[in-house]
Amino acid sequence: MDRETKLGNRFCRCEIPALFQQEQIEQKIAEYLSQLDREECVTDDIYEERLKKCSVCERLAGGLTCMDCGCFVLVRAKKKRLHCPKAGW
Repeated sequence: MDRETKLGNRFCRCEIPALFQQEQIEQKIAEYLSQLDREECVTDDIYEERLKKCSVCERLAGGLTCMDCGCFVLVRAKKKRLHCPKAGW
């Protein structure tokens, strides 16, 4: 599979090095989220509610990645225009 990691029926083709630690990934995601326009984002309360639903979902991989859509849940949960393919938020 080379650099691809199979997640269910999804493949991650990102260029994040395998040795990148989860803390570093979360830091990069936080940096990205801090640059988003507030109009694009849900409120902090809605964000926390969405993350709670993701945290108990059986399709969450490694606490960061949704196996249904392949996204980082910390990003998907923050953006107004994005929705969960499974949990229905």
